Amino acid sequence: MVIDMLDQQRRTWLLGSAVALLASQLPAHAAVSTHTALLTAWVAGDQAMAGLWQPGPPPGNAPRGVPLPNRAHEVLALPGAAGRAGQALAVARRPGEFLLRFDARRAQALQWHEMELDRFLCGHAAFSADGQTLYTPEFDAESGAGLIVERDPISLRKRREYGSGGIGPHAMMVEPEGTLLVANGGLLILPETGRRKLNREHMASNLTRLDAKTGRVLDTWRVDDPFLSLRHIARAPDGSIAVASQAEHSDDAARRAAPLVSLLDDQGLHPVTLPPGLLLEGYAGDIAHLSGRGFVASATRAGVLAWWSEDGRWLGQQSLAKASAIAVRGPQWLASGDAGSVYGVIGGTPLQSRASGLRWDNHGELLAT
Repeated sequence: MVIDMLDQQRRTWLLGSAVALLASQLPAHAAVSTHTALLTAWVAGDQAMAGLWQPGPPPGNAPRGVPLPNRAHEVLALPGAAGRAGQALAVARRPGEFLLRFDARRAQALQWHEMELDRFLCGHAAFSADGQTLYTPEFDAESGAGLIVERDPISLRKRREYGSGGIGPHAMMVEPEGTLLVANGGLLILPETGRRKLNREHMASNLTRLDAKTGRVLDTWRVDDPFLSLRHIARAPDGSIAVASQAEHSDDAARRAAPLVSLLDDQGLHPVTLPPGLLLEGYAGDIAHLSGRGFVASATRAGVLAWWSEDGRWLGQQSLAKASAIAVRGPQWLASGDAGSVYGVIGGTPLQSRASGLRWDNHGELLAT
């Protein structure tokens, strides 16, 4: 059984990583004087980790965190409340089998949760505005149907579940009105075939809005290109919504030239156009909104950060090899790239740094420390 395999794997991993865990709990004396830290996941050697990295000048500081049995995809801070200060949640990469609530400041695991029978995580999660509910996009291992599961944010136990409005739910967002916005990637994967995409020629990606109280589908939007898999969502303060995608075209030229970002308006969901001749290689790893700079997407395979205005105008690009996570906190932001590299603006100052000997995972969050 999956749970038995995970138990055995964790026992082996705990023994093998004891030294790393003890080292990670030591004070980070190398940290520079700053009040911002990046909450994220990474892989050092063969060890998956989740925790905090403190920005610093080159050659950079080493992150400190908790070992994981497998890679995490997203790491989120628990909403601030009594007893939760400094706590975070690590969500396993799809098809994911674990959730972990941990103390990010002390690099200490607090609550492990092994997934229920025939349920697998899709890599992302979100908290309700009051912090009392955790939402996890998941899929049923037998049918492949997408689900949104409501969980207790502390025990991580399931309260109830309902359909996500499609197949392959990935990122989701809790909107200010309390509704849920879900990017259903449309791709079917099953545990017995790992991450192999089983329905690429018949995928049906969409963006779905759900009533969080009833689970009822309120709206569904699709793009005209059936081979764009919608994955990640960003929202501007004016309410503009941008969705980042990954292209699944079998034709190489079509995939390389595919638009990476679509904007939602009253007329529907529309991909933004790229400047003539620009190829972003059909893969957006993350998307965010930066105050005064519009929407930025990480074009991982093209090795750039790409900017658009809220109304879809092209604003330019910045080179960053294997650009992936984009974390924003007010005017401050960081983007991670290849071989532990980090680029962004902290405290009004441009930052380029590197955490040597590791590979950042796909998403991150900036925290005040």
